[in-house]
Amino acid sequence: MAKLYWDLIKMNLRTVDQVPLLWREAVRALLDNEKQVDAALS
Repeated sequence: MAKLYWDLIKMNLRTVDQVPLLWREAVRALLDNEKQVDAALS
């Protein structure tokens, strides 16, 4: 489910605040991880 919400955020169909509390931390972790990977590659 976290991946689904992550995908929706990436498609600008949802925001982190619109993610149910149950999944919000996992989604934030995915977004933070993506940010770190992008920073490491640049």
